[in-house]
Amino acid sequence: MKKKVLNRILVVFGVLVMMWMAFPFGMIFALAFWIYLGVLVLRKKPVYRNEMDPELAEMHWKRLKTLMIAAGILFPVATVGIIMHNMRSRALGTEEALFFFIGVIAMWLFVLLSAVGFILFLKGRKRPS
Repeated sequence: MKKKVLNRILVVFGVLVMMWMAFPFGMIFALAFWIYLGVLVLRKKPVYRNEMDPELAEMHWKRLKTLMIAAGILFPVATVGIIMHNMRSRALGTEEALFFFIGVIAMWLFVLLSAVGFILFLKGRKRPS
């Protein structure tokens, strides 16, 4: 019982840190999670436990793949948005807001989707009772 409570507290704390300090810690945690998941998939190791219901595992995997695709799109959008903001601000000599907002919103969405994917991944990895 105490281990479950401790695990839940750690997950909630990790997600709060990801969202509160989205840059750089949230991005680092999010990238580390997606890299870990990608390595699992490339090595063809099971993402979910064998004891899990196959239909539920398939549903979880489809959701995780959707989150992976969306996060894979949002990360370059955030990177390009922030780089474009810096380039335009330097060229014009004034602050430019459009690319900044695009980059920051895409970064927050990337971190949010990563947190949701992390929680979904952990829910699928827990042992059935």
